[in-house]
Amino acid sequence: MFANLLDVKYHTRMKTLAALLQSIGIEDAMQDDSILIQTISQHSKQCKPNSVFFAFHGLRTDGILYIQEAIEQGAVCIISERDLSLLPIPAHIRWYQVKKPHTAFARMCSAFYDRPQDKLGIIGVSGTDGKSTTCDYLYQLLQKNGVKAGLLTTVSIDDGSTKVDSPYRQSTPEPDQLHAFLHRCVENKVEKVVLECTSHALSSTFDRLAGIEFDAAIVTKVTSEHLEFHHSLEEYTQAKVNLVRALKDGGLFISSTDNAKLEYFTAALRSTTKALILGKDVPFRIEFMGYQGVLVDILGQRIQTPLLLPSLATNALLAIFCASHLTGIKEETLLPLIKTLQPVKGRMHLIENSLGLRVIIDFAHTADAYEGIFFFAKRTSEGGDIIAVFGCAGERDASKRSPMGRIANKYCSTIILTEEDPRREGNQAIFSDLRFHMNNPACTVWEIESRREAIRKAISIAQSGDTLLFLGKGHEKTIERMDAKISWDEVAEVQAALRLQEEKRL
Repeated sequence: MFANLLDVKYHTRMKTLAALLQSIGIEDAMQDDSILIQTISQHSKQCKPNSVFFAFHGLRTDGILYIQEAIEQGAVCIISERDLSLLPIPAHIRWYQVKKPHTAFARMCSAFYDRPQDKLGIIGVSGTDGKSTTCDYLYQLLQKNGVKAGLLTTVSIDDGSTKVDSPYRQSTPEPDQLHAFLHRCVENKVEKVVLECTSHALSSTFDRLAGIEFDAAIVTKVTSEHLEFHHSLEEYTQAKVNLVRALKDGGLFISSTDNAKLEYFTAALRSTTKALILGKDVPFRIEFMGYQGVLVDILGQRIQTPLLLPSLATNALLAIFCASHLTGIKEETLLPLIKTLQPVKGRMHLIENSLGLRVIIDFAHTADAYEGIFFFAKRTSEGGDIIAVFGCAGERDASKRSPMGRIANKYCSTIILTEEDPRREGNQAIFSDLRFHMNNPACTVWEIESRREAIRKAISIAQSGDTLLFLGKGHEKTIERMDAKISWDEVAEVQAALRLQEEKRL
């Protein structure tokens, strides 16, 4: 609904086709200023009268198959990476062949909204884990220090009007949605925008961020992920490095020595950009304190934080040093604000209950994130069992599955494998991969495909003092099955299962 309202608000915006073509380097002597464009789309059904339709060759289908539908919907211009001369395109419909259609799409969308990125200070945040959390921490810090900030992450969005749940399935949305958002930020007098930047968006293949330069770039850490798309860890890393390559002159790259791929990013810096590496340029130490949070020693300060994981504390420090760069406020002044940072939905979310259980919901879906959260669970279990409920995304990077399963199997007494987003791959193939390195005979492994039933089973077998981990969904609002998407709210489902068990034990 949120996205539809945004479309209605801005559907009357128009630009000449000639100007939009010039923005992607196409000069056409046949063009004049009489053709006005009101929509740029890659989806034929979303085309309206006077639209530009980008016919991408996709992973599952080909935009060429939808050109006729786009024209029927009102498209007056078709852009593709392929020669369309043999297709029965009406003579009054313009078409153009470009080498990099996704880059052209991003640049044209930017031009359609008058290049809103030029009127904003944009901070890009990337990494395998911790992107949304670091974004949110930085957004909070800017707001606390009088900076009107915008935010766009997997979890939340704020265009300067109010912070709400993100309506987009993609962490970094498509360029038409992204530039509409940035335009609203300009209209709402936002000064700085914190933008979560995924490897897909940064890749040369999709290039959703083409034409955007960044005031600062934060990279949490880089481990293996999305290899079904990037094919190799090297390719995945280089996509992330594109964020540093897009820094403005005077821009700052911020990371920490936790980032095993640090040298790739520092090597990409220009003479006009700089780096600040926590653990190297600024020494710090984090002390694990269980459910009391972590202690941080840095710049002569010893700060007790409410953050449960060392990785969360590192994310907070990255945000602190970035906020200092953006505002000119000294880091020493900002550091105590770590105590005030609010948690991010679906990240180390503790669920209260009367059963004596430690119940945690987290978005963890990589081996590195699993190591952190299971280590936490083991250190704080006080002799209780650890029960975990998780799956893994279908039609996505399968190489991470067996390491995730191995880590969970090492720490748990019981694992219940269940659906996450099985898609067309189905659960059984995913379960088989997750089980591949589960060799701990002390751990019982069950398979329950229905996530609701898996949650209820885990809670029904748990005893007072046990720790329950529900991993992989976090804030997400749907589960993508083979045949359809279903609505989902992990917090509500876990709370309902706890209430059900509380009633049974009365």
